[in-house]
Amino acid sequence: MFVINGIEWDIVWVNSNSSDLMRSDGSITVAVTDWNDKCVYMSNVLRGGFLRRVMAHELVHCFCFSRNIYMQIQEEERLADWVSLHGSDLVYLLDD
Repeated sequence: MFVINGIEWDIVWVNSNSSDLMRSDGSITVAVTDWNDKCVYMSNVLRGGFLRRVMAHELVHCFCFSRNIYMQIQEEERLADWVSLHGSDLVYLLDD
């Protein structure tokens, strides 16, 4: 469990074919952030660098939901993808 802006979120590991990993268009993905459940559903096959990128991507959705930041889904996805690719570089740069 983790908390963003006073909202408790859970991470639940599910089988890679779980219906919890279904997008609104019916396709299956590797992770889904569900505002109704306050939960991030993650495929149990994720590992290593890909797992870190997917988690960073989903955390962007958690932050947007928790901070009432609304944008078109395409824009939110682009932001989440950018953070998943470059977020660790920012953190390491700030540490220096």
